[in-house]
Amino acid sequence: RASAPRAGAIGVPWVAVLRRTLLIVMLLIVGVLVLPPLWYAAFPVPAPELPPPGRQVEVAPGVRVNLIEEGTGRPVVLVHGHPGCSYDWASLIRELAARGHRVLAYDRVGYGRSDARTNGDFTVDANAQELLAVLTSEDLRDATVIGWSYGGGTAIVAARQDDTRMGRLVLVGSVGPGIQDREAPPPVILDYVLRPALSWVSLVPPLALRARAALTRIAFEPEPIAPGFLNQVSANFGRPHTLDTFRSEGRDLDGRADLDPAAIDLPILVVQGEQDRLVPLRVAEELQRRGRRAELWVLPGGGHMLPVTRPEALAERIAAFAQAS
Repeated sequence: RASAPRAGAIGVPWVAVLRRTLLIVMLLIVGVLVLPPLWYAAFPVPAPELPPPGRQVEVAPGVRVNLIEEGTGRPVVLVHGHPGCSYDWASLIRELAARGHRVLAYDRVGYGRSDARTNGDFTVDANAQELLAVLTSEDLRDATVIGWSYGGGTAIVAARQDDTRMGRLVLVGSVGPGIQDREAPPPVILDYVLRPALSWVSLVPPLALRARAALTRIAFEPEPIAPGFLNQVSANFGRPHTLDTFRSEGRDLDGRADLDPAAIDLPILVVQGEQDRLVPLRVAEELQRRGRRAELWVLPGGGHMLPVTRPEALAERIAAFAQAS
């Protein structure tokens, strides 16, 4: 009578097969993670270029921002969002200049053609100090400061610190009280999943382009992405410091940054797209409620990218607001 097989005799080959399978899977994963970045490092895809630079303005010792300017008349200063650059305002710059304004837009530190942020202070407060430095450097008086998204928070904090060079604020799709309650990944996911993923994706241009296209589409919805805008986003992220700034900024929007406009004694126009997917309408309503002299203008069917999608209507309303106040 044949003896029964000893325990484990049949199992040994399967253990070996399992080990080989796991090894193959691990090698495939390593290959997928390592080979594409190596390929594009050896055969780089040229990034698009931003439009020509403007003037360099020092906002801190050894730190300069790129500033573009158009038109003459009452000054208007434009502060872009997160991410972004001064060139995102191109259509609104033209419209405001045509309505008799001197329009100044700058790349916030770490974006576009401005210098990198080397002190690690990626906060709204640091950006507010740099906005005030721009106003002082240009010796502006009675300026209308227009902050878009993160730039709106920058304008609020700057006005609370020193509004002597400001005449009024316009907050477009602006962060504000309650923004910390928006739908966003928890910090642990940002730090240990999304940040490494963004770093890896940035090394593989086709995937980076798809990721930027997806995020840009959300920002523009329900309106279509403006022609050429995605190319400009790629040009901005092609600059040496943009990705790091983008990954590092905004952490204090979880409630640490004080975005309350209640202490500001300036006329404030809060502009909000009705269907903004990045900043909820309730944030704009809270800004209007807390502002001493604030009014709210909601654009039906508008998204987050109003300076790009609705420049004529926006410029008309801002010019009237600046004149009335």
